[in-house]
Amino acid sequence: MHSRFVRIANHTCRLTATVFLLALLSACDKPPVDEYLPDLTLTGLDGTQTSTRTFRGKLLVLNVWATWCPPCRREMPSLERLGKSADGNLIVVAAIAPDQSANAVLEFMTLHSITFPIFMDTPGNVANNLSVKVYPETLLIAPDGKIVQRIAGEREWDSPAMLKILEDAYLGKRSE
Repeated sequence: MHSRFVRIANHTCRLTATVFLLALLSACDKPPVDEYLPDLTLTGLDGTQTSTRTFRGKLLVLNVWATWCPPCRREMPSLERLGKSADGNLIVVAAIAPDQSANAVLEFMTLHSITFPIFMDTPGNVANNLSVKVYPETLLIAPDGKIVQRIAGEREWDSPAMLKILEDAYLGKRSE
């Protein structure tokens, strides 16, 4: 009985490691850029609907995150600082949360003083339409609506290096 339990535990560990490795490998595959943001309807936490067209004319920093994702939670304060310090006529910070509960998102926003718009994506349709593969993933969308860059993983959005990337994205250029 003991050796059977050990075999099952070892198999479970190998399976978990394989799934983790596949997730890491998919994060390394850069999704296509230079396509245009599709016209999507985003649902606010209060149920109001917003078209992605309303963000045209500004650089849209669109973060796809979840309250259950530790790197997502850690990067939110830097997105908030970016949103507060940026010229609202040039840059908009917004997020999409595929969480099951708007209350969990509202609780997180309140606890961490997040004020930029967060839209719900409970069925995951928006994330799927945007080909999001990992959380967090942030799309930098130029004022003309072109997806200039996709950035997977946690970032410090108000750092000098990221501000340079955002400046390039505003001009429609991809940074490395």
